Parts: sequence; structure tokens; C-alpha cells
Amino acid sequence: MTTQNLPRRALGALALMPLAAQAQEAWPTRQVSIVVGVAPGGTADLAARLLAQELPRALGTTRPFVVENRPGAATQIGTDLVAKSAPDGQSLLVAGAPFAINPGLFPRLPYDPVADFAPVTLLVRGGLFLLVPANSPSRDVAGFLATARARNGVNVASAGNASMSHMALELLAARANVTLTHVPYRGSGPAIPDLISGTVEAMFENPSTALPLVREGRLRALAFTGATRSDALPDVPTLAEAAGLPGFAAENWFGLFARAGTPEPILDRLHTATVAVLARPDIAERFARDGVTVAPMSRSDYAAFIRNEMTVWAEIIRARGITPG
Repeated sequence: MTTQNLPRRALGALALMPLAAQAQEAWPTRQVSIVVGVAPGGTADLAARLLAQELPRALGTTRPFVVENRPGAATQIGTDLVAKSAPDGQSLLVAGAPFAINPGLFPRLPYDPVADFAPVTLLVRGGLFLLVPANSPSRDVAGFLATARARNGVNVASAGNASMSHMALELLAARANVTLTHVPYRGSGPAIPDLISGTVEAMFENPSTALPLVREGRLRALAFTGATRSDALPDVPTLAEAAGLPGFAAENWFGLFARAGTPEPILDRLHTATVAVLARPDIAERFARDGVTVAPMSRSDYAAFIRNEMTVWAEIIRARGITPG
């Protein structure tokens, strides 16, 4: 069959094939930026820096990948930077749970989290530990919830309004039908000393901060908010187990995004290379030290994961009356 006899749609596909091949072969054509919407330090920054270090080798390119930290406005500044970039795969975004929380929290965002981004893959995920002071009378989740019900509330610190530590306590309050009084701090740093001293009675916190303090005996871990128990503290039950709340999960996660409209061959190469990096034992071990687990997904599964997270947190924000702080 000659091209004259091919349907017009088929001819169009043939015309696009050389362009797609060229995009795959040429990319990257210059330095690639990996934008992170938080300050240096922490798991999001770690993930971006590991990718910046390892992706050139995985892709077989000499073009450098560099990390740009653009903190502010609950990660909106960095996210919007990538949303307004060219769809050429030269500007990437490492984002976490705020990417899915912000659409339900803010009446307006400077970007469209669905239309402006192409999800590449989930990188890592992990729950938080429900912590109490070492001398707390709450020895387990049942005791903690019983105290909250008897006193019509306990004071629970968070790393800030609409942070994952805040969202976890609101989810528990909603699912367990118990009063938990939110005490927001400007980050975990100032909250932890007040938790250790008993000024506040509990807090949900990331493993990277929680584990050393639990191991030193300064705090007690009652439960873990992941879907499964943490390998770092396997004797600590999940909240789903401890509170009898099937399906309960509140996880911090971090994933990779490109600008929507980036050519499919570039997205495919980027996905394949990123998954190859995450498959390395040394990379998994480095993340494990921060208490998170590598969790790559197909592009379609990752997109579905993001949509589900947006739905879950929008419902909690609406039900609990959470507003931007």
C-alpha cells in the first residue's frame, strides 16, 4: 500500500514519528533544572539531588541536571515556575503531598495541577509516626483516644497549617470521631522541644525526625500512618491496626513531574531512567535512612494516584473547615 492509499489519520501519525524520534534523540539539549518548592534539606530536596546526580548517567547524557530550590507559598512558587516553563523536558518538578493538598485548600492557584503537569513517576512514600512524650500516660493508641474522648480533646502539634502532620491529625479526628486540638508551629524544629517537654501532648512527625528521638527514649511512637508498618520500627502498629480504622493512611510522598505537553518520547525516557535509578539498592538504602520507601509507578498509575490524593484531602479540608494559614 502506498502512502496515497493510507487514511489521513495514519498519514498524520507517520508525519509525527520523525519529530518524536528527534525529540527523543536530542533531549536534553542543555542543562536540566529540577525545581523543588521547599528549602534545602528534607526528603524532597534529597530526592531531587539524587536524581540530579544519577539521571545523566542513566540517560547517557553529558548535560548536567541541577537542583533549584524555590521555597514559598506552600510550594506554589516552585510549582508555578515549572507550570510556566516550556514543555521541552528541560524543567522538571519534584513535589510532594502539598501538590495534592493545595487544590482543596486554596480558592485559587496560579497554575492548574492537572492541566499544567505531566506526572512521570512516584519516587518515594512513607507514613508519619504518632508521637507522645516519653512520660505520657498514653501507652498505645487506644489509651490516647480514650484520653481525648474523656477530656473532649488533646493538644496535637503540627509542623504548620495544612502540613501533612496537620492533615494526619484531622484525618484521625474525622475517622475516629474524636476531638484533637490543632496547635500549629512554624515547622517541626520549634514543635519538637514542646512535645518532649509535654507542653503539647502529641504530634505526627516524619520518620527522619522521629526515629532518633524514639530510639533515644525521648519520645514514644504509638502508631504509624503508612499503609503498612515501618521497616524502621516494625513493632509499632499502623493506625489502621491500632485504631481499628481499615484503610487509614496519611503518607508523605514525593514524585517527579514535567510540564504538560512535553513530547511522549521524552516522558518515556525520563520515566525509564528514573525507575532504573530507584531500582538501585544503594539509592533505596539512602532513602530508607530517611524512613521512606522507593515506590516507582507507571505514568498512568501515578496520575491516578495524584487524582485520588487530591480527592481525599479536598474532602478532609472541606469537612474539617481547614483554611490557608
